[in-house]
Amino acid sequence: MRVPLRLKIVGGFGLMLVLMTLLGWVTLSLTTSARAVQEEVFDDAIPGLVAVEEVVRSYTAQSAAVRGALIGNPPVLLAQYRAEAEAARFWQERAQPLFTSPDERALLADLIAAGASFQKLVEEQVIPLSESGQRSRAFRVLGQDGTTLISEIERIGGVLRDAQRDVVVQSEIDVRSNTERTIFTLIVVLVGALGLAIFLTVYLPRRLVGNLLQLVDAARAIGRGDFDQKIEVSSSDEVGELATRMAEMQQGLKRLQQLALHDRELEIAASIQRNLLQRALPDVPAARLVPLQRQANLVGGDWYDVDVQDNALTVVVGDASGKGIAAALMATVALSALRGERGRGGAPKRVISSANRALLDATDPESFTTLIYTRLDLKTGEVRWMNMGHHPPFLLRAPSPDGSVRGYYLEGPRNRALGWFEDPGLAETVIHLAPGDRLVLFTDGFLEAKSAEGEVFGDHRLAQALIRLGSLDPELLGHELVADVERFAAGKLDDDLTMLVIEYRGAGAADNQADERSGEEKWRSRR
Repeated sequence: MRVPLRLKIVGGFGLMLVLMTLLGWVTLSLTTSARAVQEEVFDDAIPGLVAVEEVVRSYTAQSAAVRGALIGNPPVLLAQYRAEAEAARFWQERAQPLFTSPDERALLADLIAAGASFQKLVEEQVIPLSESGQRSRAFRVLGQDGTTLISEIERIGGVLRDAQRDVVVQSEIDVRSNTERTIFTLIVVLVGALGLAIFLTVYLPRRLVGNLLQLVDAARAIGRGDFDQKIEVSSSDEVGELATRMAEMQQGLKRLQQLALHDRELEIAASIQRNLLQRALPDVPAARLVPLQRQANLVGGDWYDVDVQDNALTVVVGDASGKGIAAALMATVALSALRGERGRGGAPKRVISSANRALLDATDPESFTTLIYTRLDLKTGEVRWMNMGHHPPFLLRAPSPDGSVRGYYLEGPRNRALGWFEDPGLAETVIHLAPGDRLVLFTDGFLEAKSAEGEVFGDHRLAQALIRLGSLDPELLGHELVADVERFAAGKLDDDLTMLVIEYRGAGAADNQADERSGEEKWRSRR
């Protein structure tokens, strides 16, 4: 039965009325202190932190979008840049009433000025240079002046964040001081009432104070951002209800904080991964490329890359160890290193060595990346590939006159995965494709899909499925194969599924379409 604290006080001795009133005041003071911490932190400091974070993030995203626009697909990325610029203006306006001190407002003004300078640089120099075809010069302008401005934005944003954290610390100091004064008053009242009523003076106040001190400690912890405090208050009055509500509040705040941070990290990682992977494939008459990617989570470690240079088609399919953001970052490192070295004209072995070095320098010793680096001569049909700890590719020969299809794994030297050893090995394997042959590159998500009984799909089932579906169009083949794997796993995929089918049409196909190709083609490298 819930007994209100007021009835307990009224039901005591008349001489204890003053004592009970003071105890009620102590309760109110502690509750007010807890609320003051919440209001100071969650109504002022944290919104200020969020606003600054969003302003800095939006300018960083603008810089990334402009760089991406200089590399390829300008309309989409310029639209993203302008959307981020609009977001920056929104958060700047929202931040202004949250910073009240002169120093903070001056810093905010400097931040807005730096952002305006960056946007002016992009709008008046970088974009006009890019539209006039001077992309290299635009890159230099963005790299020199733009990087400096972005660094200044991040510096000012860091100072503002530190200032808001100081607000939280000062709030804790104020609450601690008020609490100490309140406890001192409580002790004086208890000592003065000792001779009036032993029972009421010893039992009731001790229990009440103990519960309130737990709430004070919990309020302090919440003010510091620690939402794991254990509140053990056994009381059937308002203090017990307050303890219950405070426990519910800190659990709710903890969930919101974790979800917000996790969702934001995933959104940033997914955006970066989409910008790196989702691009138009080259229009190659001598070969048809059909990619397929199904992610088990918002971000993952599966990736692929395609490049065409001098009648040679380069296709890479890779898989970074682990899951989530860590795997996505590893994939980004590997893909960036591959593209950078290949853009400098490096041979395949040099490209692999450069990617291995980048992963050794950027990742921990337990992380690694497997990949298949394939290079197809579009004139002769010769395929050379390096298997860096990956599953071997699968070859589907052109259907025979009776419609049957033969296929098998292309076993060969398997080098070490990238990111583990200084020398991963660079052995190559060579085969020749005939017109109509298909080379299937895939990641281990197909092989490791598990049924409800825990049985894996395995390379035997994958080979059977590819041969059975081999007469289908490559795009339909991929979708049907994914459907087979999902049925086997009862719709629950624990890993990403990535596949890229290369159908070799032969040099004659390129000759037949040569007259139809003129001017600038639909696809260009993003470098």
